[in-house]
Amino acid sequence: MTAACRTLGVLALSPVYGWLLDNRSAYAPVLLSAFCCSFGCLFRGLVPVNSTFALYGSHVVLGLGAVNFWNVVGAYTALSTPRDMRPVVVSGFQVQVSTLNLLGTASFPACDWVLRAAGMEDQLLRYRAHMSVCSVFCVFGFFYMLVRFRPVACSDKVDQAREEQKLDASVDKLQLLVLLGSLVIQAFGETVVTVLWPLHIKKLGWGSHEYAWLDVASKTMIISGNLAYPALARSLGYRWTAMLLPVVACMTSAAAFLQPDASLYGQTMHVFNALAFLSACGVMKVCFQHLATLAVPPSQQGRVFSLLQMLASVGGIAGNLFGTRLVDHETSFAGRGATPFLIASSLFMLAGCAVAGLLVVPQQCMDSVFPSAPTGEDRDDCMGGACVVGAPKDPDEPIGK
Repeated sequence: MTAACRTLGVLALSPVYGWLLDNRSAYAPVLLSAFCCSFGCLFRGLVPVNSTFALYGSHVVLGLGAVNFWNVVGAYTALSTPRDMRPVVVSGFQVQVSTLNLLGTASFPACDWVLRAAGMEDQLLRYRAHMSVCSVFCVFGFFYMLVRFRPVACSDKVDQAREEQKLDASVDKLQLLVLLGSLVIQAFGETVVTVLWPLHIKKLGWGSHEYAWLDVASKTMIISGNLAYPALARSLGYRWTAMLLPVVACMTSAAAFLQPDASLYGQTMHVFNALAFLSACGVMKVCFQHLATLAVPPSQQGRVFSLLQMLASVGGIAGNLFGTRLVDHETSFAGRGATPFLIASSLFMLAGCAVAGLLVVPQQCMDSVFPSAPTGEDRDDCMGGACVVGAPKDPDEPIGK
């Protein structure tokens, strides 16, 4: 229920934050989301015992910030970055957030041990102490940004003119729809696995201790995958990367979860494929976020980032709903507990085929018809299909000169 309250807060203000980023300054959305995140967390830590409605209310306020704050900061960072540097910035931001998350998770046992050694035996009191660490830093950060934060220009006029020229003020709606739909599938599949993974490993003879190590390893693999995304995209191309990632996710999720095997070989293959799946999912999120920014004009990118976050929330809700409802379902294709993983794998394959048919194949056809068509990064930048063959790099230079 608390997760639903946070999601409600995320969905409520995401469009407002996106509109403010596109039409106003980044100052208001950054501070408003930081305020809700900081004081929502503080409010949650001070909720009295047995005050259920106050707890739910604190999670709604937290949802108005929290994920929205990270989304606003990520969108602002991308909008302030030249187009050719955007994959590095988007992936780097995700690496930073994931690394801090991993460090915070890893430090919890040691911090809890210190509190116990100091005589704080009451569990609720210890939890309040842990949450206060977040509140102290967040409240300080809010007031610091209130005084010192001054947004920079989204991009200089040359970069903005070049981006407008590549898009020619038109967006291929079908390609953008494929990217948005694929992001929903990514969130759905990742949620299904993270929710049901602790239950699935019991079939392998493992428990909470092994899951703790798997959780740390999965976060480390996600960070490594995000670090490798810029190099991967430059070597394969953004479109081919976007096509291959869902296919890899489909194959690894099917291999890891559809046929559990409690032998040593089965456990080894499960670990390898499950970690590869989560790493591919993490890179997929960065990839589709990056490509979505290439598919729309600069004046709409704040709203697109907000839409991506809303769709990720919808995919997460669907993953929780179908994953928990179908966990005991059994079919002729999948045994008991494997149906949610089968659905996720099928959807990933569908996403890969859609990206191949609507993003990769049209570009290959254009390359075969127009040998002088843009190549490399310039070819991948033509997401809307409006990139002019032979268009100059300098937006002030006449076409064909």
